[in-house]
Amino acid sequence: VLRNRNFQNLKFRRQHPLKDYIVDFYCDELELIIELDGEYHNTKEQKAKDENRDFHLTFLGYRVLRYSNKLVFNSLESILSDIDLKKSQTSAHFKRTKAKTLEDLKTPSESTPSQWERVGVRESEKANEKDTIKILSTKKLKPNQRDLLLGQGFSLVDYNAIEIKFLDFEMPNEVENVIFTSQNGIKGFLNTSQSTPFSVGEGLGMRVFCVGQKTKALLEKNGLKVVKMSKNSAALGSFIADNYKNESFHYFCGEQRRQELPNMLKALKINVSEVKTYKTILKPQKFVQKWNGILFYSPSGVESYFVGNLKGVEAIPQQARNDSPLTICIGETTAEAARKYFKNIVVANSTTIESVISKAVKTLKK
Repeated sequence: VLRNRNFQNLKFRRQHPLKDYIVDFYCDELELIIELDGEYHNTKEQKAKDENRDFHLTFLGYRVLRYSNKLVFNSLESILSDIDLKKSQTSAHFKRTKAKTLEDLKTPSESTPSQWERVGVRESEKANEKDTIKILSTKKLKPNQRDLLLGQGFSLVDYNAIEIKFLDFEMPNEVENVIFTSQNGIKGFLNTSQSTPFSVGEGLGMRVFCVGQKTKALLEKNGLKVVKMSKNSAALGSFIADNYKNESFHYFCGEQRRQELPNMLKALKINVSEVKTYKTILKPQKFVQKWNGILFYSPSGVESYFVGNLKGVEAIPQQARNDSPLTICIGETTAEAARKYFKNIVVANSTTIESVISKAVKTLKK
C-alpha cells in the first residue's frame, strides 16, 4: 500500500536505519515511524524494550505509530487514517525542535553533558521556576541518560548514593553449583577467580544459577553458562528445591544481601555456603530542595537517601508520606524498601536505568 508513493504521494522507506535503530517504515517528509509487531512483542520484556525505544525516538523528535501485524490485515483503513491525520498535523515548522537545537550532534551518546545541560536550562527558563519538574537520581547518569530528562525541560541532580567495595576472599576449592543474585557479586567473583585457578574439572564447567536478565547477560559475557535464570529469589529457590535438592551450592553475594533465598534453601536443608564478594557503603547526602521525583535503583540507595534526609520511619507523619515526591524504582525489591518511607511509588517496566527514566517522564508529565 505504501510502496512507490501509492498513498498520499508519501515516500516511505522499509527497514530504515535511524540512530541506533532500524525501523520498519519511515517517512522523512512527516518524520514518521511505523512499527509492525509480531506475537513476541506481547511479552513483558519486549514491551519494555519497545517502550524505551519509542520514548527515545520520540525524544529525538520523531513521531511513532505502532501496530500489531494482525491490524494490517483486519483494519488497514484505520492505520491509513492515522497516517493521514499525522500528515494533516504536519506544518512547515514541524521539523524536530529539540534536535535542531543540537543539529551538530550525531547521536545523544556522542553529546557532552554541558551541551545537553544548556538545552535543558533553556527549556527550563521558558517555564516559571515553580513549574519546573525537579528530579533527583540516586545514581550518576551517563550523558545520553541525562539527555532523556534534560531534553524534556526537567531539572536534574544526580549523585551516587552508594559505593561498592570489592572484598578479598579465598576462593573455595570445589565450586560445582554457583548462585548469583547481583552483577556486583559476579564482578567480585571474577576479580578473585582470575588470580585463583579453579581445581581440575571446575571453572567454566560449573552449574550457574542467577536472578535477573542483566545478571545472566554479564555471566554469559564472561563465558559462564547459566543453567537457570529466574526473575526473583523466591522463584530461583523453588527451582533449586525441585531439581537440585541434594546438591551443594556456593552463593556469591554482598555483605548486605537479602535473606529470602538463603533462608529458603536452609529451611529445605539444602547445603548452601555464602561467600561475601563485596560490601555496599552508604554515601548519604542531605538535600534542601523539594523534589517532584526521586529515582532509586537499589534498596541500599533508598536506605542511603533515608539516612541523609529522614529522621526515622516512626518520625514520618502520615501526611508527610502522602505528600512525598513520586518515587520511581527500578524493580519490586527496591520498591519494597521505598514503601517504608514513601507512599507515591511506581515501578519501572524493566530493570534498566532507561526504563526508570521513561517511567519517570511519562508519569510526571501526566
